[in-house]
Amino acid sequence: MMPGKASIRVFIRSRWALIISVAVLIIALVIGSYLRYYPVINAERWGYGPTLQELDPYSEYWIAEHLLKHGLGYFADLTRANPVTHIFWYPWGRDFTYTEPPMLSMFSVITYYVAHAINPSLSLYVWMVYLPILFFIMTALGIYFAARELWGDLPAAVAALTAALIFVSRHQAGFTVKYAIGLAFLFPAIYFHVRAWKRGSYVSAVLAGIFLALTALSWAGFNVLLGVIAIQAMLLPLIRKVTKNDILMLFVEFVPVTAAIMGTPFYKGIHYIYASVGIVIPASLVMLLIAYGLQRLSERKEIVLTLPLLRKYKVIYFMLIVLIAVGGLAAVTTGAIVIRGKALFALGLRGLVHGIPTTVQEYVAPSASALITSEGGALIISLIMLVYMLYRVLFKRDVSYLFILILLAASLYTAAHLSYFIPYNNYVVSLTSACFLGVLINRVMSKGFKREWFIDIIALVLVIIYTIAIIAQGVMVWAPIYKSQSPMIINSGIGVSANAPAWLDALNWIRNNAPNGSVCVAWWDYGYWISVVGHCASVADGATLNGTQITLLAKALTGTEEKAYKIFTRDFHIRPDRLYFITYEVYLVDERRGYVYMGPVVAGTSLIGADAAKGIAAIYKIAGRKPPVYMYTYAPYYGSRMQVAVGLPDWTNKSLQNALLFKVLLNTAYVVWGNAGFKVAFLYKNPANPPVLPKPNMTIFKPVYIGISRVTTNLYVVVSVYGVKGVV
Repeated sequence: MMPGKASIRVFIRSRWALIISVAVLIIALVIGSYLRYYPVINAERWGYGPTLQELDPYSEYWIAEHLLKHGLGYFADLTRANPVTHIFWYPWGRDFTYTEPPMLSMFSVITYYVAHAINPSLSLYVWMVYLPILFFIMTALGIYFAARELWGDLPAAVAALTAALIFVSRHQAGFTVKYAIGLAFLFPAIYFHVRAWKRGSYVSAVLAGIFLALTALSWAGFNVLLGVIAIQAMLLPLIRKVTKNDILMLFVEFVPVTAAIMGTPFYKGIHYIYASVGIVIPASLVMLLIAYGLQRLSERKEIVLTLPLLRKYKVIYFMLIVLIAVGGLAAVTTGAIVIRGKALFALGLRGLVHGIPTTVQEYVAPSASALITSEGGALIISLIMLVYMLYRVLFKRDVSYLFILILLAASLYTAAHLSYFIPYNNYVVSLTSACFLGVLINRVMSKGFKREWFIDIIALVLVIIYTIAIIAQGVMVWAPIYKSQSPMIINSGIGVSANAPAWLDALNWIRNNAPNGSVCVAWWDYGYWISVVGHCASVADGATLNGTQITLLAKALTGTEEKAYKIFTRDFHIRPDRLYFITYEVYLVDERRGYVYMGPVVAGTSLIGADAAKGIAAIYKIAGRKPPVYMYTYAPYYGSRMQVAVGLPDWTNKSLQNALLFKVLLNTAYVVWGNAGFKVAFLYKNPANPPVLPKPNMTIFKPVYIGISRVTTNLYVVVSVYGVKGVV
């Protein structure tokens, strides 16, 4: 036998688990990348090229495009003093240096240079469509190596496979946002943190700090990991003695992220360290120093004789932790420590949040069924393993398990209070569920089948069943969700995967027909599309920076034409001959009966709709007005005894008919279908004989463009662009 072949056989026999693990990892990366590519596949199937997903990526592309043209340093010039920023939040403009972390746009440009060198025909826009797939690969590798460090090769492989299959919206092609790149740096930070504290490696601690700093430069959500590390450090003295190395390790890990925070205007420098979430950095270091000091005092007999309580220094330290926790909560509730918006939601302090954040769909708390559907077996197993993790912490004094326990508990807590964190939690449970496999596989591999063989067989059967269950859920639940994804700008954001480019058509019309200096007024959701695709200034967008301006916008949309016109021209300083108002909705057409029904449309337990539904759910609320709501009760499925109640706009209400948003939507129905003899009605108030709605008398605004897309046989999505009579 050839020596080379013999050595290969020896390698395979000794490292078979690693070989299988790497093979599964590669397969997982390929499958995960392909699933996340479906928005491009669907767009190309309808005749479009790679297209950015959702709304926020368009502003990121706009920034990156300017950095590509003027250099990375141009980011510092994207302030309100720069006229180019005035297409956002007209007429004031936007200071991107204080409202946007810089990493995503810079990373996009830097990596584009490399990609363009390989493929000169590649555009920055297309490259940014593909970037979330790269971010997925970086995230999956972080999960794989963290799981491998904790539990070994085979559990790491299944963790990577779970991360590849599980649905994560932020990593589908085109969804190029801060969240997406933040996850890509955060999970490698988790890996190096675990490695640093498990092996006592200062190099790994530095790398953990660097990746955490990169996360902070990308996404404010880095605080979820920063908080976990700080809590781990504070609780460490309760499970074992603190050493000087522990203090130095934590300090080394915190240096890069502190530098990133201090050097980024987005975090407002040192203020973030002493009066916001960043206070956990000095607080955890000080707590470790206090614990170390109490330990040293408890070891000195002459001091213990004088102060016997020091024999139980852990009790003193625990009371100090409780005191700090209560004090910290009081500081947050009183405003001494400034935490806003979704951070308060994530902490479960929903009662402290008012105004616009309470109307954002992503900021609601998900139902338990939604979490289970989203995460399946990985979530259930992770919940079960919480008990084992706690056992390892309390009885084995395992610092690695202390971190993983806090990571999982904190992730579950934040996701349970805020839907926004479900994608993050999906990846966390992909990692922590590997603990279950690690316990079972390591038991078998360490003892073999000679002792307690029956228990070992059961363990292997459980491993196989769990792996099959994850693959089955991937095939039957997660993969179909990925396959249904299409770019929002192509389906006009109605939640249906269809070629319905009414919004895209309207934006193209605006770009080609609106004169220079035009301002397009719409609800804030569509501001980025208007500014970046339509090349027209918008008054509000997804950054939701100016609460006063959004409140004025809400009052205009829910007020009369006259009131709205006054706000647009007086408060927003828009010239009448440059003013466009945009809104959209779905319409259900009953050709047999000759009716056009105003949206939203009830479909099973869901609503298909747009601005009308947002109007009663959010816009009226922000305007400080009570929305005219009609509660429709129905059986969602044929023959079902279950009754469902849903709130709909009461289209028969006179005040709603006169509110600008609804008045334009109603008028558009008559413009599009009225001349063909169709009657416009509200279906759900009396389905057998729906009340006919009168054609509104438009006194100031008139339609200048109407984009129409047919979604199904009788369902249409229509985008209405209106201008001022006599001047447009």
